[in-house]
Amino acid sequence: MTDSSSTQLHPQFLLVDATRPAATWTLWGMSLTERLLRQASLLGIEQVVVLVSQETAQDVVRWRPDLQRLHPLRCDTIERLEQLEPLVSESSGGFLLAQGDVVHDDRLLQHLLKLGADHAVTSADATVAWLSADQWRQRLENDPDTDPTLSQFVAHLPATSLAQMSDYVPVLRLTMTPFMMRLRDPTQLRDADHLLYQRTFKGVIDAIARYGYYHLVRFLTRGLSRTTLSPNLFTVLSIAGIWLAIPLFAMGHLALGCVSAWTGVLLDSIDGKLARLTLNLSDAMGTIEHLSAMPGLGLWFVALGWHLTGGLLLTPSVAMVACWTTLPAFLIDKIVSGAFRRHFSRELFDARPLDALFHLIAVRRNMHLLILTIGVGLGAPETAFAVMAVGMLITLGVHISRFAWISLSGGVAHDVTNK
Repeated sequence: MTDSSSTQLHPQFLLVDATRPAATWTLWGMSLTERLLRQASLLGIEQVVVLVSQETAQDVVRWRPDLQRLHPLRCDTIERLEQLEPLVSESSGGFLLAQGDVVHDDRLLQHLLKLGADHAVTSADATVAWLSADQWRQRLENDPDTDPTLSQFVAHLPATSLAQMSDYVPVLRLTMTPFMMRLRDPTQLRDADHLLYQRTFKGVIDAIARYGYYHLVRFLTRGLSRTTLSPNLFTVLSIAGIWLAIPLFAMGHLALGCVSAWTGVLLDSIDGKLARLTLNLSDAMGTIEHLSAMPGLGLWFVALGWHLTGGLLLTPSVAMVACWTTLPAFLIDKIVSGAFRRHFSRELFDARPLDALFHLIAVRRNMHLLILTIGVGLGAPETAFAVMAVGMLITLGVHISRFAWISLSGGVAHDVTNK
């Protein structure tokens, strides 16, 4: 256990060992060292010291142009650890120590901050640690005549292995063991590329996202990551595409509306991946996106009903029934899933393996749009609207049944993430 005094501190510096060539290799638009800098900055660390070698000194500080704008950092380079001594006296919170040739899961740094100073997280060939200034001084005092290495500073610290950490990421409904991947050969960059992309993609998604545009989004996001275009731009374009579909549907331009809607859906997937992969995150824009998503989809149903009924939304017809079935069922489903999340601190979509399996085919936004697109392509939009209504009712029924079943069977375990 860590005493309360240590957990109240915060590491003041990030110290990166960038002496090996891999620390300068590029992954998703930035060097491995810069990725670490951005990860630390998101935790509130604004001072970075990079330990370089003659081989890496020139290339390791070639940051992306947007680094200082997004993550204002004081960054110094040193060639010997003794040069760090003046900074030790300024540090009350100590240092995060990390290796620049390692791809780090951001959960590792978050875990260290929860544990407090003088702890480490280790894998087979890598370590990340939070070392207090007192421990740093003590190590130098014990062996004043040696030339210490960073590994010697953290060798004695109590350590958590990756297997001991939780493997569930709630915001992404993703079960994935935390990782530290040391790169020694450029051929490993491909594996690291895929690993980071997997870490940003929701684990429980519908079949369309998983099997339809998973690889397309990765291809587009990889290209965009090499630019300094803001993910917020694609969020705005995504919202525009989804909302532009509403008047298009209402005016009967169904094919064009489907194109606009699919464009919005695709950009909605790209913006989040790009933000997480380039560590350019905006809580405010994320909130705006979430607030706009539900009314946008609800208005799709109203717009379709308006067009298919000729504006006679209160006159009995197949389209009228479909409209006033789909819309309330959609709203109730949102309430049910939200209530489940508040009650169990877990999404209904992946509460149990059965729920994750059902989410592949649940009739939600992507599936609604797929059914509508097929119907428009076949010249039967009214039939498609009726199918959407039936699918929405089935989805709602399954979710209500699962909510009741899970509640009666003891709920979701508090630690559902450990193997």
